[in-house]
Amino acid sequence: MQKPKAVIMADNVRFYDGDIIDYVYGARRIEAIRTLTDLYPERITSENLTEKLPDLTDVMVIFSCWGMLKLTQEQVDALPNLKAVFYASGSVNGFAGPFLERGITICSGVNANAIPVAEFCLAQILLALKDYWTNTVDCGKGPWNQKLMHVGKGAYGETVALLGIGAISRHLLSLLKPFNLRIIAVSGYLANKPREAEIMGIDQLVTLEEAFREGYVVSNHLPDNATNQGVLTLNHFASMRRDATFINTGRGAQVDETGMIEVLKERTDLTALLDVQHPEPPEAGSKLYTLPNVHMTSHISGSTNDEVQRMADFVLDDFHRWMNGKKLQFAVDAAVLATRA
Repeated sequence: MQKPKAVIMADNVRFYDGDIIDYVYGARRIEAIRTLTDLYPERITSENLTEKLPDLTDVMVIFSCWGMLKLTQEQVDALPNLKAVFYASGSVNGFAGPFLERGITICSGVNANAIPVAEFCLAQILLALKDYWTNTVDCGKGPWNQKLMHVGKGAYGETVALLGIGAISRHLLSLLKPFNLRIIAVSGYLANKPREAEIMGIDQLVTLEEAFREGYVVSNHLPDNATNQGVLTLNHFASMRRDATFINTGRGAQVDETGMIEVLKERTDLTALLDVQHPEPPEAGSKLYTLPNVHMTSHISGSTNDEVQRMADFVLDDFHRWMNGKKLQFAVDAAVLATRA
């Protein structure tokens, strides 16, 4: 069988100082691509795309990751033999449109990227159910009276609210199954699919308002799209239960940050665990740096360091399937793309 012609296409990205392809794929996986394909000798970037595009008319496969170029429809159409894009990262929303318009298959590592985020959220949820962060602040004040310490409800029978059901929250649901918890969820996609929601481990589908009112822990996984900008408002945070925790591993821009801060200043019983903010990092002088009930991390929940190569493994597994004419496990479904992060 003749090897398919392939190309690696990606710019380096601002969050990583080294070579992004080396970081995600590593030397062994790049060598595997060279062995399995007739690989174009240069990487295609935004700087050389115009010059090199005429050389790529026979390319059937693109390999990429964070930094994938946003090709125009005209540029995609200049690749008449292109059949598939294997993207070893998460969301494809930023570049997928022109490819899907042409019927080109896109395989994403989003399910691999969902694993560390879901694991991160599981850890935070279990600790939040114990009110761990407030308790550590209490402990840091010196000798304590055990009767006066903040202690959470515990991980038995309590209500956890998930905002949005995508790849991350689906995996998180599987991780939560061993625990005796009531799981409620906000999902437009599942609104008319109660049986599917039940199979996933969701006890009840609720509105955004109900999720904030009922959840002892509220975890944000809303899709990253324009309609969800600023949808989590002051009123949502003000309605939260006493000693409740808000976890955000979604997007900072989905939160009305001014309103959230106003509530957190008044409601010192609440805790906010923010792996994302808007902007990232918060501007100098932001109250997020000084509020004792806000705990921030620097967008570390997603795939980092050793974990990123799992995304490459997922798409390379699908590349083998594609080579052998088998159904892909991680192909993007264009019909639901707009509803997912």
